[in-house]
Amino acid sequence: MFLVNLGFRDGLHVHVLSAFGAALNAVAVGSPVDVIKTRLMNKTPGQSQSFFGIVPEVLRKEGISAFYKGVYVNFMRLGSWNVTMFVVLEQIKKYVDGKPK
Repeated sequence: MFLVNLGFRDGLHVHVLSAFGAALNAVAVGSPVDVIKTRLMNKTPGQSQSFFGIVPEVLRKEGISAFYKGVYVNFMRLGSWNVTMFVVLEQIKKYVDGKPK
């Protein structure tokens, strides 16, 4: 997207931006699932026993923001991992292709 649609040139800045973008997408999709999974694992007797029972209960009692508890910490974890992984991967690919920068 950065190269084709926005006219960026391939380089470290594009790799870092792409890694943070991937982390942002992963957190946006994954955080609600993690919250529901945690609620299912920590349920007490009398609480809903299924995914479809917990989602409306959380929405009613806490609102949509409850599905994004811990999102900043999760983003920092995934963001730092993605930046490290993708930048190192791209540098290795350039070295293997015989074009180190």
